[in-house]
Amino acid sequence: MKHWLVIYDIRDSKRLQKVAKKMEGCGFRVQKSVFEVEATAVVIARLRQAINRIIEDEDFVVYFDLCDRCWQKKMKYGPGEFCDHDEKEFYVL
Repeated sequence: MKHWLVIYDIRDSKRLQKVAKKMEGCGFRVQKSVFEVEATAVVIARLRQAINRIIEDEDFVVYFDLCDRCWQKKMKYGPGEFCDHDEKEFYVL
């Protein structure tokens, strides 16, 4: 399993909903168009193929492959829900 940060900007609301649904199926939403994903390279490749069939030239999706060391350095601040993927529990800050 690898750690990924996926961000996107989709210009059409219908395409946006389709991409968001795909992302919700495999990741944890940290902002409206930002997801943290823990998945194998094969799963990410399939996700990319599925999303590429949805998006058009005016849209973009960026996949950041983060090493374990970088993933562990992440710090989250601010009010709202936080999910620790290792414990799989939600906390309200």
